[in-house]
Amino acid sequence: MKLTVVDLFSGAGGMSTGFHRHGAFEIVGAVDLEKGKPGNGVSAGTSTMCNPTYRRNIGIEPWNQDIARLDPKALMRRLRLRRGALDVLISCAPCTGFSQKNAANHVTDDPRNSLIGRTGDFVDALLPRFLVMENVKELVTGVQRHHYDALRTRLAGLGYDMHAGVHDLSTLGLPQRRTRALLIAVRDGKAAPLPHPTSVIRTVRDTIGYLPPVEAGVVHESDPMHVAPRLTARVLERIKAIPKNGGSWADIMGDPKRSAAKKRELLTPSMFRARPGSFPDVYGRLWWDRPAITITRECAHVGNGRYVHPEQDRLLTVREMALLQGFPTDYMFEGTLTARYNQIGDAVPPMIAAQIATHVASLARYPTRVQKQKQAIC
Repeated sequence: MKLTVVDLFSGAGGMSTGFHRHGAFEIVGAVDLEKGKPGNGVSAGTSTMCNPTYRRNIGIEPWNQDIARLDPKALMRRLRLRRGALDVLISCAPCTGFSQKNAANHVTDDPRNSLIGRTGDFVDALLPRFLVMENVKELVTGVQRHHYDALRTRLAGLGYDMHAGVHDLSTLGLPQRRTRALLIAVRDGKAAPLPHPTSVIRTVRDTIGYLPPVEAGVVHESDPMHVAPRLTARVLERIKAIPKNGGSWADIMGDPKRSAAKKRELLTPSMFRARPGSFPDVYGRLWWDRPAITITRECAHVGNGRYVHPEQDRLLTVREMALLQGFPTDYMFEGTLTARYNQIGDAVPPMIAAQIATHVASLARYPTRVQKQKQAIC
């Protein structure tokens, strides 16, 4: 019999995919509110359109509910789950409030006010055998750690042992520099860290170098996800001026062969106001032989980070961005082009989720303390 899984904050299915494709697990429920998460520019206030993507790839319809307001017992009734019957609860809450960039956005006076606190409510109600979480490292190392401490204390009272570790996911095989906290809690058992990283660092070239070239705004005939947004003539001219394989807007600014007038024509006023060396990734090309920089939900625009193709004059395509985020090559995304990029940036990398699933499956083979006591009685 397969281990049952419920995914809170299911998004586009990043964490679920690792469990869904493992073979030892069955996703029996998912919940996420399909609305825009905090963002800037083209991402602000837009719908993530994540639930259709989840349904297409995982095969079940997420419940479109706000977890901050959802009664855990209502979820149990909907899924016909009794307390203690669920094997794995996944809860990867939005990280905006914990991120170092946005720490002021998060309520800090009461752990119960946070979505981390809500995770505790669902664990208390469902009493799953395992809890799996992924979040920014600030959850366990920064000023917001009190939310994690409160959750750990609460879960200990319910019989859980929790392990939390901060990982550079590139050391686990992800072709991207992405530092995240990974947390696993085990009820009536002993949590253990993920196996020590052994993977060779994977690069941008390793991951997307084989894909056929495509122009901005053109959908490749072999893959509808191999498409990048159209660019205005001015933005295209700016990108063409950026050196291949790791260049950025700063190279234009520092080019002694270009006149000040030409630089002003190519660059934006804010670039001229910026301090030398600041915002080095803006309008930046990736390096072929390094991992990608951290992919965020703002990756839908070339001006939001180092998301320009190493050689081609365009933003990375949806497929390229997804592969660098560890999605399978056949994963399909629904919604507008911007929504697809948002979904990828918000996701837990499925490649990492698969390793977590393998780890949980190995832990599930060992009887818990309660199971051992029952066996002893028998």
